[in-house]
Amino acid sequence: MFDKFVEQAQSASKPFGEFMSINADTMEKLAEKQTSFFTSMMNDSIEYAKDLASQKDLAGVYETQKTYAEGIQEKMVSTAKETYALMTDTSEKMSEVFNGAFSEIKKFEAVATPPAPKPKAKAKAKAPAKAAPKADA
Repeated sequence: MFDKFVEQAQSASKPFGEFMSINADTMEKLAEKQTSFFTSMMNDSIEYAKDLASQKDLAGVYETQKTYAEGIQEKMVSTAKETYALMTDTSEKMSEVFNGAFSEIKKFEAVATPPAPKPKAKAKAKAPAKAAPKADA
């Protein structure tokens, strides 16, 4: 009995460990993406400032700004798509773990819960006896 209890406790806590592992992995990947994105944006900003300072006419300034804005847009869209894909993948993994844990709980619930006693068949109630007919007086 005690062994079953220990087994159930270990089995019940396993999904929490998997959740934590998935979350830690996801947070690490998000931090890497954020760091890469921020570093890239800073480098592009420095390059933009250098290019802008070297421009002599309005057309050059306009072209430099246009190129910089397009680069920022591409990076933001790309990063957003990558982040969305990562979060979708994480959500699917979490759902799998959750569904697996739920099926395990159902399995242990069936073992731990004794079957409900079947109700006994009740004897049919007898109809009340008919009263004897009264004699006319």
